[in-house]
Amino acid sequence: MSDTLLRHWMMLRHIPRHPRKIDVAGLAEHLEAGGYCVSRRSVERDLIKLSTIFPLCCDEAHKPHGWSWLADVAVLDLPAMDVHAALAFRMAAEHLQPLLPEATRAYLEPHFQRAHSVLDALDGNTLSAWPDKVRVLPAGQAMLPPSIDPDVLERVQAGLLAEKRLHIVYRRRGETELRTYEAHPQGLVWRDAVGYLLCTLFGYNDIVQLVLHRMQSVEVEDAPRRALPGFSLDAEIAHRSFDFLLSEAPIALEVLLHDFVAVKLRETPLVAGQALELQADGRYRLSAQVADTVQLRSWLRSFGELAEVVAPAELRAEMAATAVALAGRYAS
Repeated sequence: MSDTLLRHWMMLRHIPRHPRKIDVAGLAEHLEAGGYCVSRRSVERDLIKLSTIFPLCCDEAHKPHGWSWLADVAVLDLPAMDVHAALAFRMAAEHLQPLLPEATRAYLEPHFQRAHSVLDALDGNTLSAWPDKVRVLPAGQAMLPPSIDPDVLERVQAGLLAEKRLHIVYRRRGETELRTYEAHPQGLVWRDAVGYLLCTLFGYNDIVQLVLHRMQSVEVEDAPRRALPGFSLDAEIAHRSFDFLLSEAPIALEVLLHDFVAVKLRETPLVAGQALELQADGRYRLSAQVADTVQLRSWLRSFGELAEVVAPAELRAEMAATAVALAGRYAS
C-alpha cells in the first residue's frame, strides 16, 4: 500500500460528519502526529482531489474553511465495521437511545443503519442472531412507557448539554392548569422509562424534579444556566434514592418471610449486610437497615401473606391496618 494512500486514508478518518468540521490546520496536525509531515498546501490539494471521489464538502462561508462528510451519506468504514462493532451499535440503538442527546443520536444514526446492514448480511455467523436471543425486562409489572414529546426531549437534552437556561411549560400531576418555569438544568435521570430533569427554578437553590412527560413545551434560552457549586448527580441520586422518603433516618427492618421469598433475597439481596436466619416455624427472619420509603411498603405488600413485618413497631401497625382495610374491602 503506497504512502500517499495511507496518508489519504488517515485524512478521511479524521474528517467529521456535517455539521461538525475540521480545517486544514487541524488535519495537518493529525497527519503530523501520525508521522506524515506535509505542508498545509499539500493537505488542501489532497482534500480537493478527494472531494471529487468522496462525498466531502467544504464550508467556505466561514474562516477558517472547514471540511466535513455530507450529513446524509452512508458511513464509510475505514476499516470496515466488523461484526463485534456492528453488534455493539445494534444493542446500543435498542437500549441506549433515550439516554443520548439528540445531536449524538443523529450523529450515530448512520452507524446504527450500517450495523443493521452488516448483521443482516452475515450468513452462518452466530453473533448476527444475538439481538434476537437477548431481552431486557422490567423487575416488576410491565407497563407502557409514558408519551414524551420528541421536541421536549431534544430541547431538554440540548439545554443540559449546552448548559443553557430552559423555559418550561409544565402540567403538575393531577392538575389541569399549566405552570411556567424558568429552569436551570443540573442533570437528567431515567428510571423505568420515566425521565426526570433535576433542576433549580428561578432564583432558588433547591433541586426539584420535573418529569419529562408532563412538559408541554420547552425552549432553550440564550442565557447560561445557573450552576450549583459542588453539585454531584451521583450524590443527589444517593441522597434522594429516587424513592419517596418518609423519613431521613433509615429503619431497622425485621420481616418473617416464606422460604420462596427468602430464596429470592439470597440471590438478590435487599441491601448489603442483610441477614437471613431460619426460624422454628420454617420461615426466615430478614434483618436489614433500609431507607424508610413508600417503595419499601409497596415491596412488602407485594408478597401478601408470604411476609410479616415484625419491626419497627410503627411499620408493623401500618401494615396490619392495611391488611384489615383490605379484608374489609373484599368482604363487602
